[in-house]
Amino acid sequence: MRITALGHAGLKVETPGATILIDPWFSPEGAFQGSWFPFPDNSHLLEDPELTTPTAVVISHEHLDHVDPWFLARVPRNVPVIVPRYPSGALRTKVLAGGDRTIVEAAPWTSVGVGEGTRVFFVSESSPMNHDSAIVVQGDEHVLLNQNDARLSSIQLREIRRRVGGRVDAFAFQGAGASWYPMCYGYSAEDERRLADRKRTAKLRFATSCLDLVEPGIALPFAGPPAFLDPEIYRHNGQQEGGIFPDQSAVARWLSERGYATEVLLPGDRWDVGAHGREADPAWSEFGFDDRWPYLEAYAARRAERIAAVRARYPEPTDSLWDPFRDTFDALLGMSPYFNERIGMQVGFDVAGPGGGRWRVDFAAKHVEPEPVDVPPLVEYRMESRWLAPILDGRVPWEDFFLSMRFSVRREPDLYNDHLLGLLKFAEPESLSAVEAYERDLDLDERITLDVDGAPLSVSRYCPHAGNDLLETGEILPGGILRCLAHHYEFDLRSGRCLNGTVAPLDVRPVDR
Repeated sequence: MRITALGHAGLKVETPGATILIDPWFSPEGAFQGSWFPFPDNSHLLEDPELTTPTAVVISHEHLDHVDPWFLARVPRNVPVIVPRYPSGALRTKVLAGGDRTIVEAAPWTSVGVGEGTRVFFVSESSPMNHDSAIVVQGDEHVLLNQNDARLSSIQLREIRRRVGGRVDAFAFQGAGASWYPMCYGYSAEDERRLADRKRTAKLRFATSCLDLVEPGIALPFAGPPAFLDPEIYRHNGQQEGGIFPDQSAVARWLSERGYATEVLLPGDRWDVGAHGREADPAWSEFGFDDRWPYLEAYAARRAERIAAVRARYPEPTDSLWDPFRDTFDALLGMSPYFNERIGMQVGFDVAGPGGGRWRVDFAAKHVEPEPVDVPPLVEYRMESRWLAPILDGRVPWEDFFLSMRFSVRREPDLYNDHLLGLLKFAEPESLSAVEAYERDLDLDERITLDVDGAPLSVSRYCPHAGNDLLETGEILPGGILRCLAHHYEFDLRSGRCLNGTVAPLDVRPVDR
């Protein structure tokens, strides 16, 4: 088995019987309305004509830095695309945007044959609130576990090892975040640095917890920082240095210092699993992550026309957006009483530019109204009307827009509401019902005992957010706080209250000595 980096989260896996492309992303317009670009630039790989003739393409989830319709349009129609089966049809829709073709939707843990002697299966996050999946490739008597964005539980990781015979040869995983927090929240520079460092550290510690369970032959950190080349958001490149987007070399360095065997693969670099060795692409002989700023400046210049073309496709609206805004949220408010209840607050939208205004959605009372209202909303999003218009007419999903980072948000109190994003992200009854069923059926009865400042506490073993095992993904912070490393929720061990989100409380009880 040979594993070639394609840039960002893209991999080419070659076995004697098949060539598989995983999450290839090459669009010259980047992703998320010209906001994200692969870093470093992977466009030189397109010169290889064999790149577009694999045995199959495998795609993990629907984010546009993983499913690229521009590239898929260049792959022959007889090449199947294999995807996980999700409640939402968003991934299928984005694949078909690259042209009609065979799509194989595989249920979790269901093995799919690719070529001769090569098989693939997906392992999806337990909670359907998160449509992310790991990919396991078996071929040539070797195993690649590509965890990607998925926050798998310890139970899932152990089951993967059992199913593949106990040995994982290579473990690819995302070392950087894929979020707009804390950059878009209007924090002071000091608070933003502090929160970004905390999120970065939690992400890296989660990676080590997975490595301890998987015990791979080699760890391959990838999907490091995207490049932000539009001047409007160019500042977010600073998140590579101490922020939530550490580059691959920073992740590898952090892990190597803790005794983990790692390799950094730049686009075109190859890892030979059998020989346990790396073959470097000569394109990177003079590249270094430490010299990123001159590189990014030149990269931005090369993509300036493409970014301008993207922006031109989203002109400022000529008519008021109030009616489509109201209609959109009237429909959302009627989809799920369960989600409305868990959002349970007023959410404001401050839309600048032609056709905009200040509007709010009351999820408790289930109605949409313009300003002014006596009570300020607990959450308020601010954006330009040119970016809201394509959301309201269905061209751009809410989550794709949020990942563009072309907005700001204020929260008071500063608590993340997972159900608010979930409602906007899915916007369809079937997906929302799947989340409701999962959350209502969570079994949190099993308990563990933690020692906190010399006092034993009986705590629910599984996180009330998504059921991750706190025995292995939980860490105790100073001040009696338990952090779940999977999704970074923090709980006060005195009260069980979630400190940074609207998650149900953790069940905490004293233990009689």
